[in-house]
Amino acid sequence: MFLKSFKRFKIVLSGLAILATVSAILTSCTSAKKVPYFIDIADSTKNEYTLKEYNYQEPIIQVNDQLFVSVQTIDTKPGGEGGTTTLGANEKANSFVVDKNGMIEVPLVGIVNVLGQTTTEAKETIRKKASTYYVNPIVNVRFLNFYINVLGDVSRPGKYVVNDEKTSVLDAIAIAGDLSVTGKRDNILLIREENGQKRFIRFNLNSTELFKSPYYYMRSGDVLYVEQGKAKARTGTTDTSKDRYITLTTSVLSLFVVLFTLFNSTK
Repeated sequence: MFLKSFKRFKIVLSGLAILATVSAILTSCTSAKKVPYFIDIADSTKNEYTLKEYNYQEPIIQVNDQLFVSVQTIDTKPGGEGGTTTLGANEKANSFVVDKNGMIEVPLVGIVNVLGQTTTEAKETIRKKASTYYVNPIVNVRFLNFYINVLGDVSRPGKYVVNDEKTSVLDAIAIAGDLSVTGKRDNILLIREENGQKRFIRFNLNSTELFKSPYYYMRSGDVLYVEQGKAKARTGTTDTSKDRYITLTTSVLSLFVVLFTLFNSTK
């Protein structure tokens, strides 16, 4: 009688161990397999992996864009002494909004048309005009209103003004503190306005195909949305105490079913 009871006890323990192991394996597989980025790269330091990304195209200046413009020049002071003059050194005082005609008015340089140009092209346009008045002017132009929005399951969602117009999707994610573990890496959504229409693009951060996308580099006003995983989304929209009760009840019932089946199988 004792041996038979001990045998049943061993069977029950074995069944519970198997159930726990299988549950743990299934949980870890489903939750961890999509957490790393770029899983299509061979997991070996011996293999070198190269990929040509999509060619970066500079954003063009549009109406209502806010630009920072500085002009540095070696000027000739009265009496023939050489010196350096800086025009537009203060960022707040030297920001210029592109008017409806595409013009900005730079002090001591004049009115300049920059509409439809990149910041590189605008530098040259302003430099040529400044050369009329100054010796070898050095011009710097950059966007002051270049911003991106990162929303959803990231560490620090929000609106970010960035100084570097060459900001990629990965840069945007890094600025927002990276995705949470529960963020869906295989279904990142980019929302961009083009020609008065909203365009929606999906990215898969598990794949290196991201680098080939023409939307890999962000544009001012872009929205990057990271969807929450189902488990986290449910905790935010349902009664967590009720969920815990249902989970506990289900686990207890499953345990009784396993025990009942194992005991009957030993009779």
